[in-house]
Amino acid sequence: MKRFFFTICCLLAVVALMAAATPRKKTTVTQNKPYQILVISDTHLLAPELYDDGEAAQKLAQNDMKLVLESDKLMRLTVDWAIKQKPDLLLITGDLTLNGEQASHKRFASHLARLAQNGVPSLVIPGNHDISNPNAKQYKGNKATTALTITRDEFAQIYAPYGYAGSSRRDPASLSYACEPIPGLVVLGIDSNRDEENRLVARGDTVNKYNNGGRVKPQTLQWLREQAEQARSQGKHVVAMMHHHMLEHIDGEAQYLKDYIVADHDAVAKALADCGVHALFTGHLHITDAVTSGPLTEVATGSLSTYPMPLRVATIDPSLDSLRIDTQFASFGLSKYLERQGREQVERNVSIEANLLANKMWPRMQDKINQVISFLASNGVDLSNVPSSPREAATLLVNNLQQPFTEILLSVTRGGEDPKQAEALISATKKGIRRMACEMFPAEIADDMGNFLIDNLMPRIEPTMHSALEDRNQVGKPTESHTPDHNLTIGL
Repeated sequence: MKRFFFTICCLLAVVALMAAATPRKKTTVTQNKPYQILVISDTHLLAPELYDDGEAAQKLAQNDMKLVLESDKLMRLTVDWAIKQKPDLLLITGDLTLNGEQASHKRFASHLARLAQNGVPSLVIPGNHDISNPNAKQYKGNKATTALTITRDEFAQIYAPYGYAGSSRRDPASLSYACEPIPGLVVLGIDSNRDEENRLVARGDTVNKYNNGGRVKPQTLQWLREQAEQARSQGKHVVAMMHHHMLEHIDGEAQYLKDYIVADHDAVAKALADCGVHALFTGHLHITDAVTSGPLTEVATGSLSTYPMPLRVATIDPSLDSLRIDTQFASFGLSKYLERQGREQVERNVSIEANLLANKMWPRMQDKINQVISFLASNGVDLSNVPSSPREAATLLVNNLQQPFTEILLSVTRGGEDPKQAEALISATKKGIRRMACEMFPAEIADDMGNFLIDNLMPRIEPTMHSALEDRNQVGKPTESHTPDHNLTIGL
């Protein structure tokens, strides 16, 4: 709260001292036992009426790690399972739909309505895919055509029963809200999206523009702090959910994956932690991971439509002021066929991920590559097998690193990594780099070039690999921390 006058400052200081000296007020919860919250994310549902069995839909399915054409079925099976479990609440942390199709949103809301009819309330928050998305399409016959997407106002209308109406308090500046779905528990739904900056030709804009990144507006952050402080002053527990990350889950995320973490993430995290938000649920990167910074623990849940189809079970014990996280995967009730199909889908799409990686890293490595090539060329070395484009580099990566790359990808999406496995994958990566050197360079210099590549590449990527594969953050620094991915307890 801004301090405009000296007198107000003095009064606030007195109030703060009194609050610090007084135990936090306890709230009487209507349940005598701990209550349970299910958390899912990135369902990416595509409504069945938006596709057929034609070429366009099959191409869509083949070129995505997600089980796009099974996404509605996966949601239905998850709802069936949740109805049997009878949790007190379901949270969904964004990317409800594949690309914000109006029909997909209505279909998703129908699943939540069935849950509500069976006594399970739900709360949602939008993801970067969900609103004003120029990529909203239907897949009929041999081509994809534009489908209706929705506006921010329409999102709030469709999901009125799931966070945007009733007793919820709305942030005037965003689609954020605060509500109390269980007596004594306040949930902050944080809108971290930048869809207001999207542009759609279908709405009269000259170009299509899509924003993947995230931020929390300053006025929204202030509003969230006020909501959290009010709840805490009344002795209530506070948990939050948003789509983008607020803490780095992998070292270097803010640098190399900046669209997956909100802008000014350190300042935003500190502001929320300082006002009593100690548990935050997120999604977006499709990894199953948890990270702690100070009093704040962020629990990221992978995509429900992507192997291994995770969900979180959060158990709050009011008497202990604690939240226990347990993690389940496809075995929670989905068919073994879908589980197997999901893994095969990930394995098939390793080459696509390699292409994305090569395209992302190529510009950053271009100068170094050119220096090495110029030096070797001046010494008469045959360089005809050295890649000269991102596509050729991706092919080289897949040919020599597919096995460790696949295992790394599966490991980070599942979480709960084993340090022994991490060392094995790092060793396999080095062997793959040596094979790449043998493929690129003449035999007489292949070993030396393999050592050169390892000496120059591994110091850059190995700390990140340790971070991603061992649940570690700030690897090698005094601030290094370790947070279990699958089973942990958070103090509220």
